[in-house]
Amino acid sequence: MRPATWLWGVSAACALACNGGGGDTDATDGTGAPGTMTAGPSTGGNTPATATDDPPTGGPGAPTETGGASESSDTAPPVTTTDGTTGEPPDPNELGGPFRRGINIGVRNPNFSDPECAWLAAQVGCNSIRVSLPEQHLVTWGYDIEVPDIDAYAGMGLDHHIAFLTTPIREHSTAPEGTPDWELAHWIPQNLYEPATIDGAINPNNYWAEYVYKTVSTYKDHVDMWEIWNEPDWVADWNYTETWDTDPPTKEQLVRFGGSIFDYVRMLRVSKEAALLADPDAKIALGGIGYANFLDALLRYTDNPDGGAVTPEFPETGAAYFDILNYHYYPLWTPGNSDAGADGFFATRDGFAAKMAAAGLPERPYNVTEVGAPKAVVDGQPGGIEYARNFYIKVFARAQAEKFVGADWFILSDGDPGQVFGEMGLYQDIKDLPAKEDGVLSVTGVAARTLNTLLADSRADPAATAALAAGPDVRAYAFRLPDDRTAIVAWAYALGTDESTQTHWDMPTDASFDLHAWDFSQTGIATPLAPEGGLLGLDLTASPVILVES
Repeated sequence: MRPATWLWGVSAACALACNGGGGDTDATDGTGAPGTMTAGPSTGGNTPATATDDPPTGGPGAPTETGGASESSDTAPPVTTTDGTTGEPPDPNELGGPFRRGINIGVRNPNFSDPECAWLAAQVGCNSIRVSLPEQHLVTWGYDIEVPDIDAYAGMGLDHHIAFLTTPIREHSTAPEGTPDWELAHWIPQNLYEPATIDGAINPNNYWAEYVYKTVSTYKDHVDMWEIWNEPDWVADWNYTETWDTDPPTKEQLVRFGGSIFDYVRMLRVSKEAALLADPDAKIALGGIGYANFLDALLRYTDNPDGGAVTPEFPETGAAYFDILNYHYYPLWTPGNSDAGADGFFATRDGFAAKMAAAGLPERPYNVTEVGAPKAVVDGQPGGIEYARNFYIKVFARAQAEKFVGADWFILSDGDPGQVFGEMGLYQDIKDLPAKEDGVLSVTGVAARTLNTLLADSRADPAATAALAAGPDVRAYAFRLPDDRTAIVAWAYALGTDESTQTHWDMPTDASFDLHAWDFSQTGIATPLAPEGGLLGLDLTASPVILVES
């Protein structure tokens, strides 16, 4: 994952998240410090950024309002398709059912198996996992090494995963001689420009194609989306990205990928050909990108190593080779409260949508494989107990309402105190626990369990959301439960520096509801409410409530 010098400050994230599949062998040092492979040292992701590396407030390219608050649509993503027609974006329900309430598991307690960590995730209502299936792990232990674990996840109600593919084995890597094993995740494979297939079969001389084909063939029953690499647009200095609207991102800039934008387009192309050969329903997702102008470059260039030009051999830009627009977002450089942070999440989406529209391309379904917020203020960045729990509910409720495929929270367990990414867990630190049953939910975990339990298997209801006619000081989103009852998530909306806003809202309805606070999963308290004269009076605060039709 990205060190603190990246767009939204994703520091220790990758190493911590590279599990949930492969977690028993692809370990960190056991403290939560980054190290994507056994014996991998800390990458220093939590060290302070240098002044020249610090991104501007809100992150480069992120649209902002006066005062630094992120600007975003309030109720729905753009619905004007770029072929000139108007209509709804693609329906994510076609990609595996209800909204993915995902998680990055990590390996905080090295004595816990992946299924034990998955059990903890299921207790907070997660229904999916971001699974790591690097070539290095699968070749070392066998391609079917994670099959029993992933089967076990399904038995716990966690399925329809997204898996990210990375880390060629040393013999297949372009890494220089002497590169440590843990750093092989930063170098593309050799032979990427060999044909992916020959006479309808995988070409074993294209190492990446063979790896993708074998992995998809093995895990296609439980993985719906294949995330290609991890954060290919990571840069050590965000200033590099300022040129990407006109110039191609270079190998020298993309130091966690080890190739150019042309190489990434090639990787997507090879991945799609290999994956579809293994599974005609496979969906290719971008590798958790962070910069809209990286996407812009992806949409401009082909996989032609000669400047990305269109030729008969390289006929399509990168737009032809991905199905899911997958990104990462952390609100660490978005000043303000949880509403400002959540708005930044959707402003990022809107920035990507604008690039797709400018290229004349239809919108793609969205997924986010890393999103999180700290329960403490660290180094003056946004955070706090109320901030984190409110941010979780606001982002996940809005993402479902606005037709995201899903989102994967970072991370399952708290880590080292005082470290920003150590404060994002849905559980208090599990490092020294003797048994999974001893896990204790953090306040964010309590909020997650409340939302995820009450909205389990629900579907977004755009018409009912529109009928709520919430004013500018209210956010309200409606969902249809499996038994056809309505659920509504609502809160008082205000941009500011704290979580203290309040407002009164008369919700139009003739139905009665039970009101659940964010901590319902802990207290069990539900308050019955009945409308009067077609209105249900609600005194709302910045802490969302979930109303479930009686």
